[in-house]
Amino acid sequence: MNEENKGIDPLIDRTERLGVIGSPSSTSELALDILGGAVTRKLVGELALFRFLQDTAPHYALGQITEIQLRNIWHEDPTMRSLIRQRGRVDAVSERQDTHQGKMVISAVFRQGGPAGYEPSLLGTVPSTGTAIHLVTDDVLNELLRPYRDQLFYLGYVYGSKPKLPLWFKHFDRGPDGAGEAYHLGIFGKTGSGKSVLAKMILLAYARYPRMALLVIDPQGEFTKDLRGGGAGGEFSLPVGNVVKRLGKQTFVLTVRNLVLDRWELFNQILAQSRFFRDLQVMTQDKLTTACDQLVQAIKKAGLTLSALHREEVFERVWNLLKQDKLRNKIYAKEGAAAERFAEAVAEADPTEMYRDAWLPVANLFKEDYAAGRRKVE
Repeated sequence: MNEENKGIDPLIDRTERLGVIGSPSSTSELALDILGGAVTRKLVGELALFRFLQDTAPHYALGQITEIQLRNIWHEDPTMRSLIRQRGRVDAVSERQDTHQGKMVISAVFRQGGPAGYEPSLLGTVPSTGTAIHLVTDDVLNELLRPYRDQLFYLGYVYGSKPKLPLWFKHFDRGPDGAGEAYHLGIFGKTGSGKSVLAKMILLAYARYPRMALLVIDPQGEFTKDLRGGGAGGEFSLPVGNVVKRLGKQTFVLTVRNLVLDRWELFNQILAQSRFFRDLQVMTQDKLTTACDQLVQAIKKAGLTLSALHREEVFERVWNLLKQDKLRNKIYAKEGAAAERFAEAVAEADPTEMYRDAWLPVANLFKEDYAAGRRKVE
């Protein structure tokens, strides 16, 4: 027995035995026969481990217990059921003849050997019945993952169990700590289930890498408050700003007002979401889209630039475009009543008020005011 094997086997021997592998079992799901001493403890969700030989090499498989089933063949007998219905229980068979069976799904397999001591492997066979199932502890996990300890990030605890949850969060570049490509993650859950906290923890996992930049789109302002030191406490307070600074990351908090938008497509979309055309009695979504498209085309043909739309004299030219029959007919082709209603709304509207309240808030987003600290997003 070599040094590596001496390192982990004594640790496993000191853990609690939960059961043994039963029948029928497959590589996708193992049947478990639960030991009598473990039937009264919580088993579902527990992280468990067993040892087995594969290709003459010791292997260690980690998995989670997903289901526990109680069987008592005497209670399933129709005659016995009639007796139980009258007495409630039969002392000779009730509880004494109970058997607990479980199901276990394998999540990781390690092979002993190689330069690092343990290497990732797979469950390529089904171990024999009677193979002991042990409860996983932090000491066992630490020994198994010893070759990778510098790459691990502990994201809380294993769900339904006590060991800390070790995960790999590799940067998207190449190299020893890199994944070589970007990965997408989704966090789903009901309100108050901890989605934001989990997202912050994952963010900090990636923040460890000096060359990895992080962009957070924060519509609720929660991450912004954390970076500025004004985040909500709650049951689990995570000082994101302090941790990021200790990791040497430079942080910038930018609102939409700090950005210089520079694309006509964005202007079109934001104008459609604003009150501008709704104040001119353009109500339906299809007509809003058409009105914005036609106005943007007319502005371009008039030689007006996107960065100059915030100027009042430029808006006067835009307003004159709205008064033209040509533009109105393109928006409301063959719709006389709607076109008339639009023309009346333009004629009755106060241009100064429309500029100040409806047009300027949109146009200012495209104003090239770099002296005020605004910047483009390349």
